[in-house]
Amino acid sequence: MDRKLVTSIILLVIVGSAAAYFLVLSSVSSDSEIACPKDGSPYVLTPIGSRSENFNWRCLQCDYCWRKTYPEDVYQRWRKAFLEPPFVRDYTLLYLRKVLQLNISDPLLMNWAGGKKTPTGLVGCEVYVYRAEDIVVSIKYPVVLPENTIYEITVEVRGATLWEGNLYRRQFVTSIPTPPVGAEFRAVYDYYGGVGLFEKGTHIIATSMDPLDFATVSDYWTLLKEKETLKASTEDFISIIISRGDYPTGGYTTQVKSFSWLETYPTTFLFAVNFTDPGEGVIVTEAFTNPLVLVPIGNLSVGKYVVEVHIYRFILTYDAGKAVYTPVQTPVVEVWKESFEVIEDDETNRAPSSQP
Repeated sequence: MDRKLVTSIILLVIVGSAAAYFLVLSSVSSDSEIACPKDGSPYVLTPIGSRSENFNWRCLQCDYCWRKTYPEDVYQRWRKAFLEPPFVRDYTLLYLRKVLQLNISDPLLMNWAGGKKTPTGLVGCEVYVYRAEDIVVSIKYPVVLPENTIYEITVEVRGATLWEGNLYRRQFVTSIPTPPVGAEFRAVYDYYGGVGLFEKGTHIIATSMDPLDFATVSDYWTLLKEKETLKASTEDFISIIISRGDYPTGGYTTQVKSFSWLETYPTTFLFAVNFTDPGEGVIVTEAFTNPLVLVPIGNLSVGKYVVEVHIYRFILTYDAGKAVYTPVQTPVVEVWKESFEVIEDDETNRAPSSQP
């Protein structure tokens, strides 16, 4: 056989093999990023927390809908990925247009100005502000691991707030506190009852009734401590206690800044909490304290749950009699996490109890 012909055949085989190889790589790569199969847009959503999660998809750019279950590792990477502020801006406005049906311009056709506006000296947090036409989009997020990033977003039109909420792991949540049981958000603060009982951290409490209904009983906080658990039943009334632990003096406070119930899996109770310490010269009580907050939740369905507390610290001082709260500069925002489970109630295995 002619040597040139043999060489040509070998080259064709090599080229063909390489083409096949890169074709395989291309198919793998295309499956490593979730995007609209019609126009390649990355602005896509799936109904997180429902049975259609990672199955029914919608493109917020062209409104194309498709059904596909992506590999779990691909899907989780998509949910936990860090999103650049310009993407968050456009993603949010497309969500408002397509999902909430608000009358707002297409962000992809607008000429945006602005960018990073983080105040000098502010550590552990980034702030971005964008403007176009009569719209202003403000984005703020803590410097944490990508999967813990909560984007606080405000959209203003002609100087009035059109929408305010959070974007967390590809799920939009309105900032208005949303109690799971549909009632008004409630929180009970205490500074002395938990001394010697609740260590610093998050505590899950399971009682037979709303703990606010028996708040006048003696040894109230001791009773709640006895009801702490990580495995409750559907018959239990779930409450969450966030405690700073014991301090030798007063002056230390806790304040829930926001609370959201995210229909993720597992379901997430998301808190933003301010911790304030007394600064130099601030007069405090000479008594042991345990700054804590009790948040009644209610009866929950079977499943796994996560409590995630994002903590923001401040120092309190006074200037000419006026309170001044100075943020504590930290490289990352402190995040507390606790997991618990709710199982089916089994009356045959529940010991009778006279306690709430």
